[in-house]
Amino acid sequence: MKRQKDMINILLIIFVLLNFVNYFCVVEVFQIISAGILIVVLLCTLPKLNKVTKLVMAVMFILGAALLVYTGVDAREWLRALLQNRNIFMLLICAPMISLPFNYQDYQEELKTFTQIKTRNVLGFLVMVFLIAHFLSFLISIGGILIVYNLMKPLAVMYNADKFFTKTITRSHFSASFWSPVWANVIIYSTIPNVKWVRVIPVAIFFVLLLKTISLIGIYLEIRRSPKAYHLAKPPSGIQADRKKLYTLLILVLSMIASILILNLVTGWDLVLIVSIVAIIFPLAAALVQKFSSAYTACVKDYYNVTLVKVWEQVALFIVAGFLARALDVSGAGLALASLFPAWLHNNPPAMIAAIIIIMTLPGFVGIHPSTIGVTMIIVLQPAALGLTNYTFALAMLTGWVVGFMVAPFTAASMILSSVNGKNFFENSVLLNWKFAIVCIVVFSFLISVIGPLMG
Repeated sequence: MKRQKDMINILLIIFVLLNFVNYFCVVEVFQIISAGILIVVLLCTLPKLNKVTKLVMAVMFILGAALLVYTGVDAREWLRALLQNRNIFMLLICAPMISLPFNYQDYQEELKTFTQIKTRNVLGFLVMVFLIAHFLSFLISIGGILIVYNLMKPLAVMYNADKFFTKTITRSHFSASFWSPVWANVIIYSTIPNVKWVRVIPVAIFFVLLLKTISLIGIYLEIRRSPKAYHLAKPPSGIQADRKKLYTLLILVLSMIASILILNLVTGWDLVLIVSIVAIIFPLAAALVQKFSSAYTACVKDYYNVTLVKVWEQVALFIVAGFLARALDVSGAGLALASLFPAWLHNNPPAMIAAIIIIMTLPGFVGIHPSTIGVTMIIVLQPAALGLTNYTFALAMLTGWVVGFMVAPFTAASMILSSVNGKNFFENSVLLNWKFAIVCIVVFSFLISVIGPLMG
């Protein structure tokens, strides 16, 4: 087992190095080697997947292969199909490293102490949970939800607000994917023509605040039904948050974001490449400046032995999704998909946007990952064919990702929550958030139909 783990991890690292070279200077033999690495990863990962995932991936791959055979494309097109999502693979492999500097010290405990000192009632507590969960999920993706749950659960019990706590965690966690460069849906910004991450950031932050507001209003209305059920809290005496650590944490966050923004503005490189470079260099630079060389070494070992292994399944999933999407595109079947949308939707942008969000959401109920649907739609659908601008389509896809993840029962987040709170996948996803999801679909569909065209 250890040999196989080392082999796949080393192959993934080689894949990253080859694709760095290929970005600046295309070498066909490197592309062939990269495709071979992906095939090995896929074959080694498949036996470890659950039956539903295996079946879905098998159907997708067979359908993609059948379309390529029917189209009669040459070997190079098969190669391109295997490498279709290579940018996502780069992100999946490299992005987790960007969180390393946030583990050099125990910042999480200071955030918990700060919350205890500053909050008095359940709504104040939930605001802090939302901010901290969003913040940590922005930095470390899926790892954030487990950290916040373990960190804040005792306080949720103190307020007698466990249900609201779980709602807030899931919503704030997935809201990070509106604009975080470490989430896989960042591929939207590098795939849709003329859509830039820098331009989306202000809108994405506004969407996060709006989602938070809608969530808190719903929770407030629930609290009003029985306000005495939720306890008030007194700030503990004799404790104080370490301001130096909190300021250091803030500086690290701003430095990380600034590094990505500056490279994005001055280089013209793809965002995925920039995030991958920052993910590799930033942790080392932070360790050298802060003199945390031993902590850096320990974090890198943990990344190699634990985090990178968790990436295998995601890579395998996106290999098949990209393969099918490319096959749909080259066969012309992708263009036909646009005609499946009723004609009246093409003349009604809010309804078209809502349809896109719903299409991304529904497959999650049968075990198909929202990312799989999202990647396929981005590749094969042309925004103009749907009567949408590029930015309108991008914002619709982002919202579909967020809503789809919130209600999908079989995501990593719902599984993680189930492992720690004892509830089943459905209780931690669709049963918890379905009403909220419907409100979000309605509100964001109308909002995107106005904002998208204004962005160009």
